[in-house]
Amino acid sequence: MLVLRVLFVLLSVGCLFCSSWCLADEIVVERYVPKSGSFAACTHLLIGDKYEIVTAGSRLFYRVDSSKPFRESPLEGLKDAHAVAFNRRDRLFYVTDTGNHQLRTFRDPASEKWNERVNLLAGEKLDRPHDIVVDEKTGWMYALNPNNGFVFQFRSLKEEATKLDLSKHLGYSRALTIVKGKLYVIGSSRGVVIEIDDFAKKKFTIHQSFGKKKDAVAGSWKATGLVLNDVDFFKGYWYATSYFCPTYAGDQDCNENKFIRFKTWQDFQTGNWEDLSQKLPKDIVPYFLTPSKQSLYIAVFNHEKPKDFNKVFRLEISNQF
Repeated sequence: MLVLRVLFVLLSVGCLFCSSWCLADEIVVERYVPKSGSFAACTHLLIGDKYEIVTAGSRLFYRVDSSKPFRESPLEGLKDAHAVAFNRRDRLFYVTDTGNHQLRTFRDPASEKWNERVNLLAGEKLDRPHDIVVDEKTGWMYALNPNNGFVFQFRSLKEEATKLDLSKHLGYSRALTIVKGKLYVIGSSRGVVIEIDDFAKKKFTIHQSFGKKKDAVAGSWKATGLVLNDVDFFKGYWYATSYFCPTYAGDQDCNENKFIRFKTWQDFQTGNWEDLSQKLPKDIVPYFLTPSKQSLYIAVFNHEKPKDFNKVFRLEISNQF
């Protein structure tokens, strides 16, 4: 009994002074949708308003009830679309119609009616816009031109937009992220994340990833270093995906560091991260991330066989004694 009491005291003291010693993260990643079949060219899941919407190339898929299968939206005309955002201010959905170099809006994914479309923002032609995000607190929206490093700020397609030129610091760039009211621009080919401190005053901080070897739109960890698809924050960690696949990896392992997490930007810069790639299927590309209160969603696709394996996975964390 004395030994048991001593052990109990030691455990109690340890828990008081080092909760991480007693509680370890259990990371569970499982297939979310579709349960069978595939979303062709799946890149993004939006959870907004009453809908879940998957962006899949030329089509959008939607549902209201998470227990029911997704339905194909009757909206037509998209070409290589990448992402959808919902703006509560005007109650419209905004989609990056990437292949048509446009932004479009619609009010209801169950309807075949588009509202507006533009191919210019702040006097600049849209060039394969990939991502669009909304700052819920301020109402500002942001979109990204991947090829020339322009980031656009606007409130609607009918109102004047402004732009931030990051071309000196960005190569090919795929994603935008808003975390705690701050905008982050994901510099894919150069493996950087630019933290926007003040958009109007053009003040920003550049976070360079560890181990970057060359500027590349895709690759592998050993050949190129990180080629970021997206970076987002979920339950105390930053998560990052990279465009690694057999075609671009050559004779290197395309599954190493394609999905990582880290605590701080210093960790990102020094390589102090955890490789979660083994949590996802081999040889697939993890793309955009969607954090919610309890889950982090990861859209993935098969680069070599675009219609073969394209799904959304769900990551959840529980603390285990």
